[in-house]
Amino acid sequence: MASGAYPVQLLHRPGAAEGQWRNLGAAYAAVTFLRPQGQSLVLYAAGPDGQPQQPRRIVFVYPILPGDAFERLDGATLSWAEPECGDEFALCFLDDAACGAVCGAIAPVVRTPAVDGIADILAGLRVAREEGAPAPGGADIAARLAQLSIGRP
Repeated sequence: MASGAYPVQLLHRPGAAEGQWRNLGAAYAAVTFLRPQGQSLVLYAAGPDGQPQQPRRIVFVYPILPGDAFERLDGATLSWAEPECGDEFALCFLDDAACGAVCGAIAPVVRTPAVDGIADILAGLRVAREEGAPAPGGADIAARLAQLSIGRP
């Protein structure tokens, strides 16, 4: 097995939720940085012996963007839907550990650390301003946020 690539079965269901799942075949899944796509879920072709082809031949690429919704259906199945067309995909891993490794590699990409918890931070700033108390993180950030003009001509 290639380092960081795990054997999977790729399943696909067309955008109509009523469609049937189709098995598109065996591959090896890895989360890899590709240019220009960025961090991507990449499937590599499996050879006739069931091992990854050498050199690796890419058969499927899904660029991972912040906010993408991947769902771990059970211990060994990962699914997601294509936002534009509604097509659904699923990867069926051989074991829970392989699925967990890929989920662990995807998690930091789909979270947006710069935005995580921003609602709580802004709510704290609003309360601090209304009560006249110093804003969390110092008044400097509160002053800069107060100067922002959103939606003004």
